[in-house]
Order: sequence, then structure tokens, then C-alpha cells
Amino acid sequence: MEKFHQYTYGRKVTVHSDHKPLENIIRKPLLNTPKRLQRMLLRLQRYDIEVTYIPGKDMLLADTLSRSYLPEHASGDSVEMEIESINMVHHIHITEERFKAIREETSRDRKLQSLIKVIQDGWPMSKTDLPRDIAHYHSFQEELSTQSGVVFRGERVVIPDNLRGDIVQRIHSSHLGIEGCLRRARECVYWLGMNDQIKTFVEKCDICRSMDVKQPKETLWSHELPSNPWSKVGTDIFTLDNRSYLITVDYLSNFWELDYLPDTKSTTVIQKLKAHFARHGIPDVIVSDNGPQYASEDFKRFSRQWEFKHKTSSPGYPQSNGMAESAVKTAKRLLKKAKADGKDPYLSMLDQRNTPSQGIKASPAQRLFSRRTRTLMPMHDNLLHPKVVHTQQGQIENRKRQAAYYNRHAKDLGALQQGDRVRIQPGEHTKAWTKATVVKPVDHRSYDV
Repeated sequence: MEKFHQYTYGRKVTVHSDHKPLENIIRKPLLNTPKRLQRMLLRLQRYDIEVTYIPGKDMLLADTLSRSYLPEHASGDSVEMEIESINMVHHIHITEERFKAIREETSRDRKLQSLIKVIQDGWPMSKTDLPRDIAHYHSFQEELSTQSGVVFRGERVVIPDNLRGDIVQRIHSSHLGIEGCLRRARECVYWLGMNDQIKTFVEKCDICRSMDVKQPKETLWSHELPSNPWSKVGTDIFTLDNRSYLITVDYLSNFWELDYLPDTKSTTVIQKLKAHFARHGIPDVIVSDNGPQYASEDFKRFSRQWEFKHKTSSPGYPQSNGMAESAVKTAKRLLKKAKADGKDPYLSMLDQRNTPSQGIKASPAQRLFSRRTRTLMPMHDNLLHPKVVHTQQGQIENRKRQAAYYNRHAKDLGALQQGDRVRIQPGEHTKAWTKATVVKPVDHRSYDV
């Protein structure tokens, strides 16, 4: 290109060459090539060239002339001599002891010694002509070089087998996480299977696992819609203005009852629930959290005597009793607004119970009692007549809409089996993940550990 600069500069030039690796060398970024080739590529930057491989036997004129070259030799200060004198060892930041260890282990590594011999003697045309244990190097042969008994891939040191464990520990010494360690390693070292080895090492690190971020949320799994009103009931205790309240909500109708608790004893909670059960009937299932009121022997005895099933939400996951949590949020908002406006909170609760729900066209009172209840709004007598309303289709559509929004950024995790090793956050305020073992599955996505 420089010899015929007046013809080749400023225009696209196609170069026919019988040197096949040159096709890939020209396309490589400068950083991915050995130092001895970078100077050549820099000199070619000002030319717009495309290298095409053609076997020497098909380039008759050039092949003939190359066999009758003039007896010229490079002078001592020529560019060719400068390229050959570049030593990669001078361009890597490594202690002399560490470099000596790499060189010694490389000399003992049979695969790397075989690779060095191929680099020095020349690469075969086909990958199949190489020994199997170094065949994968063929695809990036133009990046490989050897200096002072060490193999380099571009600017990265090829690490022998015996030092890889130590290098992985050094890469992960600051616990930067999988992606951080991979980015760090890809800048300076290389060996076959490096990415998988680093990932496996980091995944097994106790310190990293104990301080992991939470798993992504899973897709929405709603409670099964009850077939009858008041057959499945959720209950919860909350505090507002230093006063404790018990809320009890029907899973089918969203109708909730609110009780003031003079204390939070289990017997007090049971008495309030008994009053509601005497009014609306005994439910088949009660869902609550794991509070001491619901985990007590008194409540267990109550569930046996009144013949209902008691289910609890997973510790630290109140969403599994989402109906009660939603009712708590609504009740708190109504009580706060009634207090701010100086109005009777019971009238607010009455209006809420008689307001049709979005997408259902029936109020909670209609879904539970099959009738409207009288409010301060003027209302015709016909509207107060009992009438059974079928709202299951509307509730199903509501759930589908909620699930579509919730699942946009959700991802399901694999099911766990008995004996699986997991990590959990046992305390409400504990951020560290503690080792645990799955004892048995309890329910869908619920396990004893």
C-alpha cells in the first residue's frame, strides 16, 4: 500500500493475498491483536482496503515474482526490526514473582507447550489438524502470540491450568458479583471455560449469597374464588392512632367488618370473631397471618370446636393474605378521612358497603346479603328488594386484568423438593440470607424449612 501510495491512497482497494489469516487480522480491533501486528495495522489505518484470500497457485504473476525476489535486507533501524523487538512482557502490569510463577506453570502445562509450538511453527489450514486439547484456539489464532515462555491473547495472559483456581480467587477477592468479576477477568486473563468457572465459583460464595438481593417477584397466584359468600374469610389486626382494630373480610364479596380491640389478647380476638360467625355463619376457611393471637393454643382450640380450617400466610409475605391487607388499607383511609371531616365513621363504612365495585356492578352488601341496605341516599323501595346477583364473571375479569398488570415484570422460579438447600431471611428486620433446608412442601410456593 505504501509502495504504490499515489495509486492506493484515497480510494477503496481490494488486495488479493495468499495469506488466509490476513483476512481476519485486518478485521480485528487493534486491542485484540498482538503488539507485533498493531504497528502494521496502525500504518494501514489511512488506507481503505479489503483483503481477499486467493490461493497462490491462482495468482500466477505474483507467485512467480515472489520466487525471484531481490537480495535486500532490513536495516537495523527499520520498522520491521522495531516490530520484532516489541516485548509483551513490558506492557503488562504484573509483579516479577507472579510472572515467574505463570511462566513456570506454563512450561509444565502440556497443552500450552503444544500451543506455543504451533504458534512458533505456524498454524495448519484446518482445525482438525490440531491436537484436540488446543483445537479451540484455531478460531482466534491471529490474536495469539508468545513472549518469554508465556502465551498472550491480544493483551490478555493465557493462564495455565494449575493457576486458574488462584486467579479466580483473586478476581473475586472484593466480591464484586458475577458480572463484575467477568468484566474484570475479560480485561487481563483468558483460558477455556473461564466464564463458567468464575460463575460457578461466585455462585457458591457464602458471603455473596448471604447478602444477595431478593429474587424477582413471581407471577400472580390468586386465591381460588369461593363458591358461596362468607365461606372463606380473611382477618388481620392493625393499629391506628394508638388504637388496635380487628378487620374481618369475606373473600367473595369484599364485605368487611371492623371491631375495636380493647386489648390484643387471643381471647378478645376470638370473641369478636364469634360474634361475626353467629351473624353471618361459620366460614369453611379463615386466612390470617402468623401473629401470636392466631398461633395460640386458644385459637387452635377455637378452630377445632367451630369446625373451620385455619390457614396462615407465609412469614414475611403478607401478600398471601392480600384480601385482608387491602381491607385494612381501605378501612384506615375511611377512618382518617372521617376524622378529618368530623363525620361519623360508621356512615362512611355503610356507604362503602353499598358502592358498586369496579367491573362488577354490584356492591359488597349485594354480594353478601343479595340485597342493598338502606343509606341516607334517597332510594326506591324496589331497589331494597332481595335479589340474587351473579358477579363471578366480573370478578374473574377483574382478576385477569390485575394479573396482566402484575405479571409484566414477574418471573416464575422452579419448584423446590424435599432436601433442597436454600437461603431465607428469617427475621423481619434481617437482611442477611441464612442457609436452610427444605423439610417438605406445604402448599403451592409454600414450604417448611
